[in-house]
Amino acid sequence: MHQTLERIQADATPVVDGPLKVYFVAASLLLTVTGARLSSFVAVILIFSLLTTHAVGRAYFTFVRYPVWFLDPSLALITFVTPGQTAFEYSVLHVSEEGIRLATKTGLRSVASMSVLSFLALTTTVPQFVSALDRLGLPDSVVEMLLLVYRGIQVLIDESVRLYTAAKLRGGFTSRRSTFRTTKHVATSLLLSSLDSAEQLDLSMRSRCYSGRFPVREYESHGHAYAFGTLAVILLVRFGRLL
Repeated sequence: MHQTLERIQADATPVVDGPLKVYFVAASLLLTVTGARLSSFVAVILIFSLLTTHAVGRAYFTFVRYPVWFLDPSLALITFVTPGQTAFEYSVLHVSEEGIRLATKTGLRSVASMSVLSFLALTTTVPQFVSALDRLGLPDSVVEMLLLVYRGIQVLIDESVRLYTAAKLRGGFTSRRSTFRTTKHVATSLLLSSLDSAEQLDLSMRSRCYSGRFPVREYESHGHAYAFGTLAVILLVRFGRLL
């Protein structure tokens, strides 16, 4: 990916935004994983693929292809190991009708759930997500942990990129032996710099009289019509009124 996930989230233009987006995704995911009709899974895939593509463009397809690669072998295994009436047989391969149906249902449910979560992952920054949870009464300790982990990951990524670039410019990866030695030094430097950053953060928080609660930014929700309309369509399809 040429863009980082954080940049994609910052540039996203979802039609449903704010805390409403988190609640909307949670309700849609619940309806998806508890559903049984194939038509409802197809509807969810189409709806959320359109919503996510509208928000982030082609980045959606780049994002979802990786979990799909991991999903394909599992579906193939389900197809081959599920017993039942033979639908296809070649040499030692035996595919049953029940296996095809189960793999199809599992695959569609998985892709539908992934489409819902992709909309959340590609359009929601961690501060936005934490703000939505904070409105539900999330404990201060959990908010603190989420924000510190989020910030720590960003610092760690920036530092690792800086160290890798410096080592590469100095010829640290010209051979297998030098690559092993350079990787060891980079990992050691990264560990030490992480510990130093943690100490500096703790000192800065104490010097500013940190009281145990991080300030959480308030976000305004919009796109209620899209959210309720989408949920209505999913419910109608699930209970047989559509498709």
